[in-house]
Amino acid sequence: MKIDYSACFVTGGSGLRSRIESARELYSPACANYFGEIMSRRKEAFCESACGFLLLDGLLVKNRINRAELIIAHDEKNRPYVVGDKVDFSVSHSEGCAFCVLALSENGETAQVGCDVQYAREYSAEKMSELAWAFMNEKELMEFNNSSDKSAAFFGAWTRREAYIKRAGLDIFGSFKDVDLSDGELLGGVIRASGKNYYYSISVPLGSIAKGEKETVECK
Repeated sequence: MKIDYSACFVTGGSGLRSRIESARELYSPACANYFGEIMSRRKEAFCESACGFLLLDGLLVKNRINRAELIIAHDEKNRPYVVGDKVDFSVSHSEGCAFCVLALSENGETAQVGCDVQYAREYSAEKMSELAWAFMNEKELMEFNNSSDKSAAFFGAWTRREAYIKRAGLDIFGSFKDVDLSDGELLGGVIRASGKNYYYSISVPLGSIAKGEKETVECK
């Protein structure tokens, strides 16, 4: 399975709606509900969803996917997905940053992916430790306590869980601590934008891709 991903600043302005409407004409009419859901959002929620879509649109063009043949629908949790097993995508937003991952089936396997991005908030040591105990497993807690970079260990563990939950279609409000991260592979890294750090993780099924190292991505 091939994955490709991109990040950007979340922006607003009147031109954003016209860009969505222009792109909409290149997609199947079966995607009407997907675009309607984006356009019905207001203010910040619209900007986040619109920027997430534009990232997706750019990745589809880059990978030469015929957008007119795609059908984008919503599952029972109102998450958008591509009907069929050849293409999948996941979008995440966090305090000014949008992140999108595209998964493409290459060897007949089902394309499946989930992602999460989180702005590295400046928690106090006490607050970060309290939150870590609430959701990390024993191995992660040991790594967190021994780490010289507590922020990287903390947000890495957090985004891994959210990415897996999205890929597996689980309830985002369920127990983070009970997530079985062994049922998949994970890639992760940090996005640097205007002096801010955003940690991200990508979850894919076991055996889908070779495990990767941490990567730094510049937000454009």
